[in-house]
Order: sequence, then structure tokens, then C-alpha cells
Amino acid sequence: TDPVRRTLNFCKSNYFVLGMVACIVAASIDPSLGANGGVLRPEVTINQYAVKAMFLISGLGLPLFELQKAVKNVKANALIQTFIFVVAAFAVAVFFGPVLKSFGILNSRLVDGILVLACLPTTVGSGVALTQSANGNVAVALFNSVFSNLFGIVLTPALIFLYMGNGGALANVDPVLAVAKLVSVVLVPVVIGMGIRALPTMGGFLGAAKTKSKLKLASDAILLAIIFNTFCNTFKSGFGVPAADVAVLAAVLAALMFLYMSSIYFFSNVLGLSARDKVAAVLMGSQKTMAFGLPLITALFAGSPDLVWLCLPILLYHPMQIVAGSVLVPRLRSMVVDKPAGYDEGDTPDNRESMGH
Repeated sequence: TDPVRRTLNFCKSNYFVLGMVACIVAASIDPSLGANGGVLRPEVTINQYAVKAMFLISGLGLPLFELQKAVKNVKANALIQTFIFVVAAFAVAVFFGPVLKSFGILNSRLVDGILVLACLPTTVGSGVALTQSANGNVAVALFNSVFSNLFGIVLTPALIFLYMGNGGALANVDPVLAVAKLVSVVLVPVVIGMGIRALPTMGGFLGAAKTKSKLKLASDAILLAIIFNTFCNTFKSGFGVPAADVAVLAAVLAALMFLYMSSIYFFSNVLGLSARDKVAAVLMGSQKTMAFGLPLITALFAGSPDLVWLCLPILLYHPMQIVAGSVLVPRLRSMVVDKPAGYDEGDTPDNRESMGH
């Protein structure tokens, strides 16, 4: 019947949003199922294997030609990195932090946590997947993900020390292990995927609509798994922070996220970025990594009585940015709805065909 058909079509067209809602509801019912340390072992199955698989998929769909263009995309890369490391931390340290403290909106411990959050690199998983779902420039998203997390190993602690005045804890951070993990989780899968794509006949096969559709479904499934794990951890964690403080913090973080995204979109228009570059800039420039952030915070502030307060902003911001990004995906996709995934305004029909799109 028509109502059934309309319902099925609606579910098919909006499966990701519906899946996201289902993940959140399931996480609220039994957070122990998908929380780290639980029976599903998401710290291994999702945070290691699934994320690696997602970057392998990114590599399979990413021609070397496009990645080379991403490195040379100076305007987009400069805008994203500036917002990740300069604008966010400076704005919180110089303006928003003092205002929040002076008006008593948040206590100083949570404001310090927001400052630490602002110093973090962008995500290495969800941001790239959201960019891919929104038909954004995956090569730019991937490049800025890898670059900011490698650069952040040194720059993030330096920014925290600069703005907070703490020293001595940097010795607890092992940059060699951090780099090794990033190489293992991100760079190696992408290189393997790109190597497979470079094999004879594989470029055409992977560029076929049917194959790209299946790879997109796999990428979306991994992103839903990340959302489920994130909300399970959030619902399970009990920090003893008053509910009123959590609510105010969530409102402040939502306001900051909106300011980040709208500012990035404004300046991407000023710089004349392409539609696909704008999508990557909005998503990557406004996101912050929890995978990198939590270990760094616990290492820098180990033994501090304020540790749970410092961790809370990233624990809230992480699921909020995934929800916000997921909600924005259809709108961002509409910006590039007439442009296939390998398209860039500077491409010609000939070189688009050579890229397998």
C-alpha cells in the first residue's frame, strides 16, 4: 500500500538519522553493552578495527591525484588548521573563559576544561565519515585529520601550558607511542586502500556506483557503531558533577559549536572555497578528538582533584558534535548534490573520468 511504501521510502532515505536515534535510545537503556570494557569490547572492535576499516574504505575511494590536490589546497587547509589550533583556544582563553567566570555562569574548573577542549586537534574518525556522508572533500578532511593530530602531539600540550600556565606534566606524554598509534590507525589503512585502488582495473571497479554505494553503507555502519559506543560511555560515566552544571555546560558547548561552524562557513565564503571544501572545513574545523584528548588530559593532570571536571567538556562535546554533524549532513549534502564525490570545480570531464568517478 501507499502508506507502507512511503514509510519504507522514508526509512531508506533517512536510515542514518533513524539509526543514530536508535543507537542513542539503545545506549540509554543498557549503556554497559556498548561501553568500553563491556562484552562487545568496543575499545578494540570499534576504536581499533572498525576505525581502521573506515580509513581503509577512505583509501579505497581516494585517488592519489585527489590527495595530492588536498595537500596543495592551501586556503582550505589553512582555514581548518587556524580554527583548530588558533581561533578556538584564543577565543576561549581571552574572551569566553573570562566572561563565563566573571558572570558565574560556570565554575573555573569547567572553564579550564573548555580551554583544554579548545586546544585539542580535530577528530580522526567521525569527522572524515561525516564529510564522506555529506559528499564533502574527503581528501581535505583526511589530510587535516592526520596533520592536526600529528601536529597536536606537540602543539596541544604547548597551548595548554601557554594558556593555563602549568608545566612539568608534559613528561607523562609519550609522543612516540602517540605517533605510532596514529600511523597504525590512520595512515597505514589509507595507504593500503589507495594501493588497492591503484591496481589495474580496481580504479574502475571501486569507482562504480554499486561499489561506492556498498562502501558508503559500510562507512555509515561504522559511524553508527562509534555513536553507539560514545553514548554508552557517556551514559555509563558518573562524575558526580551537579546536573545543573552539566546542563549549563552543554548549553555553553552548543553555543561555542554553533559559533565555530558559522564562523568557519563565513570565512570559507570569504576565501571562495568550493562547496565540497566548505563541507570539509565546517565539519573538520569545528570538531575535537576525544580519542586523543582524554589520554592527554589524564596524563597532564594525573592526580589532580579537578580531573573529572577537566574531562567533562570533551565527553559532552564529542557526542554533541556527532549529533550536530549528522543532523547537518543532509543540508551540507544539498550544497554539493549535483557534484559527484570525485568532483571539484577545477576538474574537467576528462580528468574526472581518469579518477574513476
